[in-house]
This record gives sequence, C-alpha cells and structure tokens, in this order.
Amino acid sequence: MGKGLRIFLIAALVFALPCAEAFETRDELRSAYRAIESLNADSLFDSEPSIRAPYAPGTLTDEARRNALDTVNFLRAVANLNPVGENALYDLRCAHGAVLLAANDFVAHDPPQPADMPDEFYASACAGTSESNLVGLNWMRPSILTEGIRYFARDDGETNLSVLGHRRWLLNPEMGETGFGLANSASGKSYAVMYALDQSANCDWSAVFWPAAGAFPVEMMHKELAWSIMLNPEKYDLARSSPIVVLTEENSGMTFTFDCRNETGDGYCRVSEESFGAGACLIFRPDFSNTDFTDYCQNQRWTVRVAGLCGESKSLEYMANMVSLYVQDVSNVEMSVSELELHTGETFALSARVIPDYADDLVLSWSSGDETVARVDESGNVTAVAPGSCEIEARSANGRADYCRITVS
Repeated sequence: MGKGLRIFLIAALVFALPCAEAFETRDELRSAYRAIESLNADSLFDSEPSIRAPYAPGTLTDEARRNALDTVNFLRAVANLNPVGENALYDLRCAHGAVLLAANDFVAHDPPQPADMPDEFYASACAGTSESNLVGLNWMRPSILTEGIRYFARDDGETNLSVLGHRRWLLNPEMGETGFGLANSASGKSYAVMYALDQSANCDWSAVFWPAAGAFPVEMMHKELAWSIMLNPEKYDLARSSPIVVLTEENSGMTFTFDCRNETGDGYCRVSEESFGAGACLIFRPDFSNTDFTDYCQNQRWTVRVAGLCGESKSLEYMANMVSLYVQDVSNVEMSVSELELHTGETFALSARVIPDYADDLVLSWSSGDETVARVDESGNVTAVAPGSCEIEARSANGRADYCRITVS
C-alpha cells in the first residue's frame, strides 16, 4: 500500500506499533499533499452552531471533518508519526467548546460561563476548551479548519515560543484519536478547536523532530518559527542532559550553535520540561539578523546534530530537506559570461545560474553550436578547437536558456 493512501486510512490502533516512516522524496510528499488538498469541503456545517440561547453545538459536515483529520494525519506523517482516528465524544466536546469561545469572543482554555448558558452545556464546553488546541482566526471560509491545524503545527508567535504547546500536542506520538469543533462569533471571528489530550496509542518512539527528517514542506516553516525536538522521557533523561544543538545549512555552510540548557548561542533556545504532548522538548531558533538569509526555501538541506544527551543515545543527527508542496519552475538561466575569446587548444570553465535557486530541477544541459570551433562538456568546460565563432548554450529542463558567444583565434 502506497504511503499517500496509507496515512489517510482510519484503522484500529494496535499497541506497541512502530512509528510511520517519514517522506523520503519530494514526489512522495507532494502526492500525499495532493490527496488532501483536493478534499476541501464546499460547506462546513450540516447544522449551524448557535452562540446565544438556545445554545447549540452545530454539526460539521463529513467532508469538513474528514479534511481536518486528513490534514492532521498528513502533518503527523511528515513528522514520522502514525495516523489518528476520530472520536465522536471528542467531536461533541470540541463543538461545545467552539461555541463557548465564540460566545465570549476570545481564546481561553478556561473561559467564563455566559449567564444564559446551561450548566451541562458549559461543562461539556469546558472539557473541550481545557483539553484541546485552540485558535481564533479573523475570517470564515471552507478551509478554516485546516488553516487552524496548520497553525498548530507552525505554532506562530512569541507567546507560544517557549513551549510550542500546540505543535507538541498535535505531534504527540501517544495520541490515538482526536475531534474537531468550529464556531463563528458575532464579530465574524472563527474559533477552531482540536482535541489534543488523548493518550490511547502506544507508539514505540524516541524523538519527534520539527522540521522533520526527510522531505519537509517548506510552506510550514519561516524564519520567525522555532525548531523543536521532543524526546521520549522513558529513553532520555533531559534533567541530567546538557544538550548542545548544531544546525547547519549544507549548501551555504551557515552554522548555528545552541546551548539549550543554559539558553545561550546563536539565537533563541531552551529546554522545555513543561507537560505538553508526550515528552520534554528542545526548542531553538536561529538568529539570522547578521546573515544574508531571507527565508527557508526549497533545496536547502539542514543538518541537525544534538550532543550531550543522557539516555538511549548521547547524540542525535538528522537532515531536513526543504521541499515545496507545489511545482517550482525555472524562470531564467544566467550565464557567467556572455562573450569569450580563446586561442586554439585553450580551455575555460563556464558556469550558469538557474533562477530561482529553489526551482524543482536545477540541472543544466550544455551544448555547442559548432563543435568544430569549440566543444563543451556536461559541466560547462569549454575547449577551443579551431578558429571561428559559435555559441555555447546552457539549457534548463523546462527550456529556459542562456548563451555565451565563443571566438576562437
């Protein structure tokens, strides 16, 4: 069974399952993403929630719930985690919780009870808000639930930086089931709720990385977001560890070092031992202010090395390959020189740049307009053969090209 299909099936959970395998290639990742991208619901509710008396939780359509669940499972598959199923009781709690948030029109895990809200409704709503990931968004559209779930994975904002709680609950290896709720406030704000405290699975795991090993969707990362490594407390003793993280972008050679225990280094870092998800967490974010780095993009290769751990292994190492979920075409090719004069027998190493450098295919093919005048090899090395002139071409896979005119004397 292919991975693109496997991660979206809701199956009975089996105890002591090994975690799923991460996406290894760009094609695997995109194929799985296309399967959920095409499932956006045309409508969100079979019955609309009511945020004033008489209160009603409303009912999400099957398509809306399926799209939300598949988004959760796609993100979990990226992080090398098993899929989760849906639980009707969790759905009900989250639906009540979303109504309570919309009635108050602010996000809180312990919102106050409106004076006219029945106690039974409020109790169910509080179970939903206190045990769930919550987000308020300033719009309502068919993709609002999946946008909220992606927010949980990114965990934007300085407020969440120190613990990354939304991400850690979403990527909890021990989660087996979840549920969803949604309601719109009188001011037009949308409140999305995802149940997060389920611990019914027993996945054999050691660490959860984000950005994850293998092919990682670059759309889920930007330079203001932190990296995280959640460690299984049964296999690692973070209290006795002094973790040093070294983050390197292999193409550029940029390197950032973090002493997470002492919270010093080339950016923000800390050890979070607060109770979120299934284990303590290393959190680190590079400071790019003194570099020419603009943002994460496709074709970057980031190696993460962690030393100073106490437990299953004293060190960890993995690579995250940034991949776009969408095709990135070559728009232009730019030759290093446009004209060149050589004597017979001379050689010259031409180079050409693919624009943008985050395009899918950076490979160039080289050719000579007249090999009796000059030859060129697959790397752009030109050899002058005989007097005359010709053009050397560098062409991308999608047909973009640039030329250098060679004159041989």
